[in-house]
Amino acid sequence: MFAFLRGTVAIKALDHIALDVGGVGYQIAVPESVYRKLVIHQEVTLLTYCHIREDTFQIFGFLKEEEKTLYTTLLSINKVGPKVALAVLSGMSVQAFGQAVLENDVKAFTKISGIGKAMGQRIVLEMKNKLKQKPDLNAIIGEPEGLDTVPEGDDAYEALLSLGCTPQEAKKAVLNARKKLADDATDEAVVRAALQSMAKV
Repeated sequence: MFAFLRGTVAIKALDHIALDVGGVGYQIAVPESVYRKLVIHQEVTLLTYCHIREDTFQIFGFLKEEEKTLYTTLLSINKVGPKVALAVLSGMSVQAFGQAVLENDVKAFTKISGIGKAMGQRIVLEMKNKLKQKPDLNAIIGEPEGLDTVPEGDDAYEALLSLGCTPQEAKKAVLNARKKLADDATDEAVVRAALQSMAKV
């Protein structure tokens, strides 16, 4: 309904902020990372997502497009509602989220209030599927910190992609495998080592 709202931060309550837009106060829920950056009486533009149901109308605000995209993507995951999705973005950055998904780090999600082991596993599994289906999500989530690049046309990397790995999974696994193997290792050996390392995660 609203793509964004630009106004002055009028109130910072415990679980929301109030944005004064031309004399109208909009109650907006924001992630903790956004909340900390907002200053009373300061003008700000928030990218917004409206959650509308028969008995509720809620507005969620974000400072960056990738935050909003990740939030709406989380909402498409089974049993993840607006509050849980907001808790995820409050508990970790977009990059940390991507790294947790790629490394199957379910514990990173269970540290967030309201998320148990089953939901953490569901988030990891469904997000990996979405990364395979929507390449643009890879660019939004970003690469894990410190990860090198794979040479263009790397056959081992392409083989992992054909087996259903996400670009980031394949890249990380191939780089790790090549570091452990001899420089003249065949692509087949690299793929085998990469798959073994992924199976151990």
